[in-house]
Amino acid sequence: MNSQAKEIRQQFRLLMNGVTAQSLREKGQDYHINWGASLGHLKTLASEYDKDRDTAMALWQDDVRESKIMATLLMPASVMIQEEAREWIDATHTQEIAEVASMNLYQYLPYAKTLALALIVEDDVMRQLHGYCILSRLLIKGTDFDESEYHNIYECADRVVADETAPLYLRHAAYNTLGKINA
Repeated sequence: MNSQAKEIRQQFRLLMNGVTAQSLREKGQDYHINWGASLGHLKTLASEYDKDRDTAMALWQDDVRESKIMATLLMPASVMIQEEAREWIDATHTQEIAEVASMNLYQYLPYAKTLALALIVEDDVMRQLHGYCILSRLLIKGTDFDESEYHNIYECADRVVADETAPLYLRHAAYNTLGKINA
């Protein structure tokens, strides 16, 4: 067992916020354990540790909201291979974790642009959500896209925004991406 991951898990109890945990449960975010810790508190806790692949991988295995978020903060982007990123994406079932993982980790992957462009054309809603979240971050950072990539992003995002059967959170992510292109 990873001793650093164990130490981090013990810290979650100190960050517990019952009101937030209850609110998240009411919104359908069911985890085995949900401490309701704020993102700010988790970022502060993460800053006390060095980025470490083994610790991040151990935390990711937990069905605990805070462990998943900490894993995204502690995984060094330079060592995460594409297969692992895809496994994490496929194991993500909430909008919050998709957005947080894209912000904390996926945008920094050396292959982030390629990954995001591949995700937005897939049929799976959560994969598309990840793709749009990553693309928005890359566009904010000023990542270069060629004309055909912009065209592809625009067409995919425009189709999602217009699809009234698509989940609202996916439509919102696609809309945000379009806004970043036009900014």
